[in-house]
Amino acid sequence: MHEALLYEQLDDQVVLCQLCPWKCQIPAGALGRCQVRQNQEGFLYTLNYGLVSAAAIEPIELGGVYHLFPGSMVLSLGGWGNNLACRHRPVPGVPEDEKNRRFLDPERMIEFALDRRCRGIAWRYQEPGVWMEYVLDAAKLAKANGFFTFIVTNSMINKEALDLLGPYLNGYIVELLAAEASVYENLCELPHWREILETTAYAKERWNCHIEVHTPLILGINREEGLIHGVACWIRDEISVDIPWHLWAYEPAGEMSPQAAPAQQDLEWAQKIGQEAGLRYVYIQQGDQVGRTPTHCPSCGNLLIRRESNFLVKKPGIQNGRCTHCNLKIYLSQTIFK
Repeated sequence: MHEALLYEQLDDQVVLCQLCPWKCQIPAGALGRCQVRQNQEGFLYTLNYGLVSAAAIEPIELGGVYHLFPGSMVLSLGGWGNNLACRHRPVPGVPEDEKNRRFLDPERMIEFALDRRCRGIAWRYQEPGVWMEYVLDAAKLAKANGFFTFIVTNSMINKEALDLLGPYLNGYIVELLAAEASVYENLCELPHWREILETTAYAKERWNCHIEVHTPLILGINREEGLIHGVACWIRDEISVDIPWHLWAYEPAGEMSPQAAPAQQDLEWAQKIGQEAGLRYVYIQQGDQVGRTPTHCPSCGNLLIRRESNFLVKKPGIQNGRCTHCNLKIYLSQTIFK
């Protein structure tokens, strides 16, 4: 166990967790919504520090990250817990059987990444926001050892939490289901959906994080022109037309397992909406094409980045961060310095 950050002690041994917008008031012995933060006699502890649910050495493109250190190999880690329980995605808790718990301390994480010649480290499976204490310690070490860093998140953390992590993050990759209330209320019973948008914009404005947005297309939920157009316009107006937007084919799970997955034409329809809204980089992620979509210059159409079937990445159309044909500056992050 590890004492948690960002909490306040109230009367009668109750604690107020201030990590995320839920701001759980947790009585002694109880857990927060995330199921990994527990009040023990008036002190808040994390139950998931260093506990790893998944680990992989993989091309950064496999996770749908295209404009942050293209062609790099990353160590991707996942913890336990999630503060956004949604019908479309089951959320497993920390295994009760200690034999199913794997611990990786930050120092061993660095050794592992160095041994495998990784260029970056990512925290991306489950929800890294509720793994804050571990991710913060690990990110500090990662930056000190020359790695670039990023998280893939639902963005359900408070700005105070991001202020702790922001100095050590290069990338902030957010899953955005919609830019309005109905989808989050339907899927997640979430009243705090605006904080997701606000924290994402704050990551860019305050901490100059590289942003990419992922939207799973879910039939019957967010496959509506107004909802898709709303996400595109929010990205364009609140952050930048240069922010890459990845449209994923949702693979039904949890309560929504019986539902059909979106077809290629559904994704192409959404892509067209994003492009017509003015977004410069809108990608489809489906099946064998995940991580393999090329990048073209939004101005002249020149091939900028080629992503081949074996995840070999070439950048024939970029020189000094600009298109070799029309000299347009390309949204690309290739330095660990912010």
